[in-house]
Amino acid sequence: MTEDLPTSDMEREKLRKQLLAEMNSDGSPDFTRPMIVVNLDAFLNGKTAHPLKIPPAMLAAAGWPVQKWILNLHKFYPIENATTPEERERYYRGEPILIRANVVGLRPKRSSGGQAKDDIEKHINDAFAVSCFVIFERLRHLIPLRDGKNVRNWLNQEAAKDFIFKRELLPLPWPEHDHRTTDKDRLGLMDTAWRNGQRPKLLRRLYPYSPDQLRKKIVAWAKSFCEKRRQEIEEEIRFLKTQFASLNLCRERAREFRRIENEISKFMQQHQDDETYPDPTHAQVAAGFNRLVEAGDIFPAVYAGDFDPRPIFLRLASVKSFEFIRYLGRAARGHDTKLSPRIFSVLIANSRRALMEKPELFAERRYPDLMSGREFLLHAYAAYERQRAANDNEPDAIRAIV
Repeated sequence: MTEDLPTSDMEREKLRKQLLAEMNSDGSPDFTRPMIVVNLDAFLNGKTAHPLKIPPAMLAAAGWPVQKWILNLHKFYPIENATTPEERERYYRGEPILIRANVVGLRPKRSSGGQAKDDIEKHINDAFAVSCFVIFERLRHLIPLRDGKNVRNWLNQEAAKDFIFKRELLPLPWPEHDHRTTDKDRLGLMDTAWRNGQRPKLLRRLYPYSPDQLRKKIVAWAKSFCEKRRQEIEEEIRFLKTQFASLNLCRERAREFRRIENEISKFMQQHQDDETYPDPTHAQVAAGFNRLVEAGDIFPAVYAGDFDPRPIFLRLASVKSFEFIRYLGRAARGHDTKLSPRIFSVLIANSRRALMEKPELFAERRYPDLMSGREFLLHAYAAYERQRAANDNEPDAIRAIV
């Protein structure tokens, strides 16, 4: 019954897991977990090596124990709804692919019309607003150091904002499917976010400071760059811009995900008494196949916004490392975390080793003003270690004051 449909992200996720668990009650594979699938025809015709060779990265992503499934997936399940074109080509060629089942739709119809924003969408919008304010405050100190104060001598805050928004942030890659297509619309979005982000109630959701306290801390932070080389300053600016671009991507994806699941839910309510299936393109958009992203594209937003991106990026459901990135971001923003410095050090060392040993984990940098996922993580780790060292060297009395 539609009146029994979940009304919150938590309820929807709980129902998704319940439905996926029920799918394997007959002894079939556990659909709540990723599975490695091989085309049965290719296997029987000798196109697939025996014993089956599976890349180590795919085995790691599948979890343990690994689920392997040799069958004609296209006869069991609409493969177009579960794979990308490149994955389908590999599947029919006889190569193993990694898939994960997901349940979409399941949204109640609002009596007043319209669509209520999801919990995660609200959180990302708030994080985007706060980040617009904080990134602006940091950039207005760093850019004059990069370009020279004789070049960037802004007379007031509005002049700085006008330059940073138009010259530094607006030219960054925006989501391809963003409904704001004009520079005027996008500048309006940033300006509104910047104003909202410095509201104490909103700021406190991510930072343990008031706006004035945070500004003072940013001034002190910026002084550490006065003696640094231009290359180091440019790297920090890229680090900040990457967070903005990643949060912007997640902001629009959350909106798209909510709208497409409403479309699917509406269709299912209209056809609940027949066997008509939703438009496959809707299912592809809901699963995120229309705009493929990798974990490295999302890490900066998780770091800056402290949220779990998997409910809106269903393809990333098997990624387990988002929690550590959230802890790292909290520490960078001045929060006490559940992880001790020793645990941070161990996790950072393990991640650095993995990044060095497995260069294929992340794509190379695709845009000159942004960092790749690898560069971002390495920079975040180094920033935490500098912050930790500075805190350890502070006298206890000063540390208590700040």
